Amino acid sequence: MTELTIREIQLVSLEILHTVATICEEQNFRYSLIYGTLIGAIRHHGYIPWDDDVDIMMPRRDYDRFLEYMKIHREEYPDLRIFNLEECKEYPYMITRISDDRYIIKMENEKPYGMGVFIDIYPYDGLGTTEKEAVTYGMKGDRLSSLCYQSTREHFAIETTTSLFRKIIKYPIFIGSKLIGKDYFQKKLNQLVELKEYEDSNYIGCIVWLSGGKKEIFLRKWFDETIMVPFEKYQFRVPKDYDEVLRHTYGDYMQLPPEKDRIGHHYFKAYRKDE
Repeated sequence: MTELTIREIQLVSLEILHTVATICEEQNFRYSLIYGTLIGAIRHHGYIPWDDDVDIMMPRRDYDRFLEYMKIHREEYPDLRIFNLEECKEYPYMITRISDDRYIIKMENEKPYGMGVFIDIYPYDGLGTTEKEAVTYGMKGDRLSSLCYQSTREHFAIETTTSLFRKIIKYPIFIGSKLIGKDYFQKKLNQLVELKEYEDSNYIGCIVWLSGGKKEIFLRKWFDETIMVPFEKYQFRVPKDYDEVLRHTYGDYMQLPPEKDRIGHHYFKAYRKDE
């Protein structure tokens, strides 16, 4: 197998994104670039040069409709494969990944389950009408998704943890999570889904993967309107209020990080399958 460079990974992911976005436009499914992909669109008009993945969000209703569409039209996209709990029992996450089956990913700290180069689709649910309600509810998802993540790691790793206190407690949490197992945490996370309606909430976020805590709890009105912006050779949707969204999560997002931090945040290698 031939290992892909980061640029080759980006170009494969770009075509997956273009396919997904085209479906969304044709079927009137709401979506938006989010997280590092949104920074890339605004700051670089494409990928952050060292970024190794694509993130988009969909309101839960549109997310469900998109997945149903992909099931019905599966044969029209022979190279694409859906990864989520319904499609792959071994899959360790609660978000969906759309993967290009012509490639294979080898994760550093995760059991293989057949995924290739992918994009992330985050379902956004309503979190409540007040900030206090949203934070209380959202942090339940944050804790459960963190425990779920630890339960699916093959071995203990500090990874991106920087706080000394968190480093100290991380190992016992890892052991406890492994003993309980991912099925328990995934069941608990599923019970949080759609408890609050997206359209009726002032605050929204990905309750099943709220890894940034308060920084990933957004005002719904920021996402109510989208605009098209250039991203590489295509155009994709972003929130009209993207500045509010990005400043809320990242602060001065136009400032480049120190050179030592300009690295991808996933731990994998990607390969082109032998033909």
